[in-house]
Amino acid sequence: MEIIRSNFKSNLHKVYQAIEEADFFAIDGEFSGISDGPSVTALTNGFDTPEERYQKLKKKERYIVISKVDEEERKRREQQKHAKEQEELNDAVGFSRVIHAIANSGKLVIGHNMLLDVMHTVHQFYCPLPADLNEFKEMTTCVFPRLLDTKLMASTQPFKDIINNTSLAELEKRLKETPFNPPKVESAEGFPSYDTASEQLHEAGYDAYITGLCFISMANYLGSFLSPPKSHVSARSKLIEPFFNKLFLMRVMDIPYLNLEGPDLQPKRDHVLHVTFPKEWKTSDLYQLFSAFGNIQISWIDDTSAFVSLSQPEQVPIAVNTSKYAESYRIQTYADYVGKKREEKQMKRKWTEDSWKEVEPKRLNTQCGSYSLQNHHYHANSLTATSTVGKRNLSPSRAEAGLEARASGEISDTELEQTDPCAEPLSEGRKKSKKLKRMKKDLSPTGSISDSSAKLFEVPDTW
Repeated sequence: MEIIRSNFKSNLHKVYQAIEEADFFAIDGEFSGISDGPSVTALTNGFDTPEERYQKLKKKERYIVISKVDEEERKRREQQKHAKEQEELNDAVGFSRVIHAIANSGKLVIGHNMLLDVMHTVHQFYCPLPADLNEFKEMTTCVFPRLLDTKLMASTQPFKDIINNTSLAELEKRLKETPFNPPKVESAEGFPSYDTASEQLHEAGYDAYITGLCFISMANYLGSFLSPPKSHVSARSKLIEPFFNKLFLMRVMDIPYLNLEGPDLQPKRDHVLHVTFPKEWKTSDLYQLFSAFGNIQISWIDDTSAFVSLSQPEQVPIAVNTSKYAESYRIQTYADYVGKKREEKQMKRKWTEDSWKEVEPKRLNTQCGSYSLQNHHYHANSLTATSTVGKRNLSPSRAEAGLEARASGEISDTELEQTDPCAEPLSEGRKKSKKLKRMKKDLSPTGSISDSSAKLFEVPDTW
């Protein structure tokens, strides 16, 4: 049946039952993607790193509109705003139960080009997206222990050579043909729109439906490589494990996916140049500048810079030398560009850390002392930064010792709260994250992820 806002609460038990009975879940948020807005290059570049792409997708622009109204109109608008916020809050809290039920099930969640779907779902129904990519990966695998992106699956062997177009509509059509064997599905009575003959594309529910069909067809095709062949491959089969927790990266030339369970691919980019030039330049100017180097690919960064990839890496030094005496443009290798960005980031971090070292001891003593007298708690994270980039160390304290012990698993979070008078109790988001981690480890055999990956199919480390 169709679940909408008006009948959600009365049918929530049916949703729970469906989650319990399902073999896997297919999702689609019908988000507009990364091509909306006045400038596509503001959100995507062919040589983005996974960290850069995550930061671009996470960033939201906000606009403030100022208008003058009388007192009566102001009160009316405030009431409307409050009513709308309350309605949105009720809806969010209600649907978050479904997300938590899916997370608790530990079952496979499938999507097509699903990075944005996952980011929006985590942000709206779990907790705000973290600033750091590695923290996002950890949080995501806690909420959704097993994810599978059908666009990546279709772009990988053994499907890569027999599927030319991986857009959802074209993929669904291709998987109806030989050598694939599409599943036979009967639409529920009264819901004719969920019939592939009607092609209700770009409706979130329908897109999720055909995403599930595409997964079944591709999974069953993998069974044909077994001896003896199998006509049906379940969502728990080891044959599909190599595709787990790898999300397709749209429009990145040499990094096809975001790896949620480990480090991302680091391709060699010794054929790539970073070019800066006047704002008036167009694509034709860049082609003219590099006309002597044969075929090139251009990926715009902003109005005054772009990446240019050459077909032959040995031509890179020659291209760099051409800009030594140029006044209007500058060319540098990709390695030099990344190195300078890293230096700038380290200098900025060092400046921030030095500032904290000067200010924090006095601030720590004052706040901790006054808060202890009032029987309040001070947030432990303001004392020590524990990001993957580096740590901001202060003088040794019980708080730091507790945090280190908790990181190594020597003491529990409850014990830490009891021993550190300046520590704030763990936020609900972090507690949920830890709880889901434990659940992920304790999944039943039918829903667990084996340590040994299937060797028959591999998502390659280099593309």
